[in-house]
Amino acid sequence: MPIYEFRCDNCRQEFEVLCRMGGNGKGVACPSCGKKRLHRLMSTFSARSGGARAGATASASTSSACSSCSGGDCSTCH
Repeated sequence: MPIYEFRCDNCRQEFEVLCRMGGNGKGVACPSCGKKRLHRLMSTFSARSGGARAGATASASTSSACSSCSGGDCSTCH
């Protein structure tokens, strides 16, 4: 479920609402004054992915690997 940010046109209060997908905040009222004249704000977000770090770890372990083991570090290689 997306979180939408709104500003009330009446009292200028800014708030967030957790909405159903595709609902776009229909029927939402200002928690401060109760009015439904709202302006949906553009919001920003941040995302983190473990992909870059996982790739760096995998390449570091495979560089010291021998050709006979898949784990990158085994006692039979040396």
